[in-house]
Amino acid sequence: MAKTNGAKPEYRRNKYAAPVGGIFIFLAIVGLVTIIFLCLRFTQAMLDDTGEKERFEKTILPVVMFDPVPFENVQDIDPLFLLRSALWDTLLGDKRSSYQYDSLGRLMVPASDVDIHCALLFGPDVHLQHQGFGRADTAYVYDESTQMYYVPTSGEVDFYTPVVEHVVKKGDTFTLTVGCLAPLNVFTQIMTDESGERMPEKYMIYDLLRVRDHYQITAVRDMPVEDPNRELVGLNSNTAAQ
Repeated sequence: MAKTNGAKPEYRRNKYAAPVGGIFIFLAIVGLVTIIFLCLRFTQAMLDDTGEKERFEKTILPVVMFDPVPFENVQDIDPLFLLRSALWDTLLGDKRSSYQYDSLGRLMVPASDVDIHCALLFGPDVHLQHQGFGRADTAYVYDESTQMYYVPTSGEVDFYTPVVEHVVKKGDTFTLTVGCLAPLNVFTQIMTDESGERMPEKYMIYDLLRVRDHYQITAVRDMPVEDPNRELVGLNSNTAAQ
């Protein structure tokens, strides 16, 4: 039986072990920092509802502009109000720069584009009654033979503008508490808070339905008198991101 000399076995150290181990540790730290950063960004995005509110404001602007009478069914909307809102939604849309001017300097807007924007705003079941409207100096002329609107460049300036303050989401339905800023004049300019920001003249409730990649307005309601903010108090459009 062979005897051993009692010497301990020798282990060869790999000269690359330390650098490789350091690289793995570095990558692990980078990965951990990245995950923390992404979690913070995700949390911030969930809490920051500014972008969502701005999108709602852009959607309802062509309706808020004309201070609508409250309605529970879009079929009950005044036809002229419906037309004005759809036309201005078209003018504020992406194709605005593609429209041409006639010899009188009026912007030429196809009625078919206005129909499309009406469907986007109020749904495909709502149909416009195409017609001209407005005063002589700022008339919106409709030419039935060419199915074209001729829009004066001076246009209208006395518009309300929306400020979305609260959003409540239930499924694909969004209920907005909207502050309506009155058109600027000598009286409304003094309606500001301590920071100098304009104060809404009134508040309205807007109901919107999400349909694929856009929102449709389904109702406009007065703010309840007995409890102005009702269950909307303390809720914001963080829920809209869910």
